[in-house]
Amino acid sequence: MKRYREVLDEVEVDGDAPVAFRWRGLRHEVVQVLGHWHEDAGWWRRSGGAVLTVERSDLWRVEVRAPSGGGIHELVRRGDGWRLDRVWD
Repeated sequence: MKRYREVLDEVEVDGDAPVAFRWRGLRHEVVQVLGHWHEDAGWWRRSGGAVLTVERSDLWRVEVRAPSGGGIHELVRRGDGWRLDRVWD
């Protein structure tokens, strides 16, 4: 498993579910949604006392097909933004 936390510029959805996304210039097609869950909004205090607020997140674990191969990818949506969080090759 590798952790990337990279912003995805283009995500195609059907309803709320991702069906394809572009990462590092390659289009990845979602073959199957393996899991979907939510993490509620929250806040924490940093060591200096500053408050860190985190929006509610939707997480999707999907199996993908891409020109360079496939694998299991974890996508995160916060508000209107998407990122690729983890990849299992």
